[in-house]
Amino acid sequence: MNFVATVMYRLRQVRQQLGFVPPLSTEDYREVERWLSRPALNLFRTMTPADQQHSLRVCRGLQARGCQEHDLLAAALLHDVGKAEGRVPFWTRPMIVLGKKFTPSLLQRSVIDPEHIEHARYPRWRRALSYAWYHAEVGASLAAAAGLSERAVLYIRTHHQPHGPAAELYLVDEVS
Repeated sequence: MNFVATVMYRLRQVRQQLGFVPPLSTEDYREVERWLSRPALNLFRTMTPADQQHSLRVCRGLQARGCQEHDLLAAALLHDVGKAEGRVPFWTRPMIVLGKKFTPSLLQRSVIDPEHIEHARYPRWRRALSYAWYHAEVGASLAAAAGLSERAVLYIRTHHQPHGPAAELYLVDEVS
């Protein structure tokens, strides 16, 4: 995806995060329940409607490509759960894209390691930016605590690696 397309995609995400997305339907939730245990479903429900819609699109996109691997489809539904519960406000998404493109070293210096994000001495904006940066790691920890398999947790942790264990998830996520 070129830079302009990436920025446009992220701006659509911002619009969605501002609430211009309907919640999932009962039928959509039935589909989600097919792949997630009760604790994992509870975790899924902590995401915004926009992130739930996005995650379901990714899950469906994988299935359209022929994927039926339970762990990968469960990971698709929870790959962005590290952004849930207000950890990642909408403004951080375009900031990450722009920071990676124009000021990567400044962005890297601004983020806080995942194990230190919650320390009160850091301002909220740095914690939010750090959760956006490390959401895959945070989400993997949450998924493990919810009882997902080691493989599903690995997929969540590596979903931004184009050649990693979750390469197929990465491909679908990039266009969903």
